[in-house]
Amino acid sequence: MPADAVTAHARILGADADALAECAARLRLLATRLRTHDAAPPWLYRTLNDHITACVVASADLADASERLHEYAEAVDQATT
Repeated sequence: MPADAVTAHARILGADADALAECAARLRLLATRLRTHDAAPPWLYRTLNDHITACVVASADLADASERLHEYAEAVDQATT
């Protein structure tokens, strides 16, 4: 696979990692706001925390994959020059 194609995939994964990190931040804000409302059921906080955790873990995994693909693209580029 050409280095440019690998770099393109790495960028997409990086953007996805950023999107998931932003999602986790928005969920944290929502959880903070909802804690001031007595009408919110207790299970809602557990569910929000589960989703926040999933977003954070997935974001880290995608960021790691993106970095590894960038490194691989650099190695491919150096090997072909």
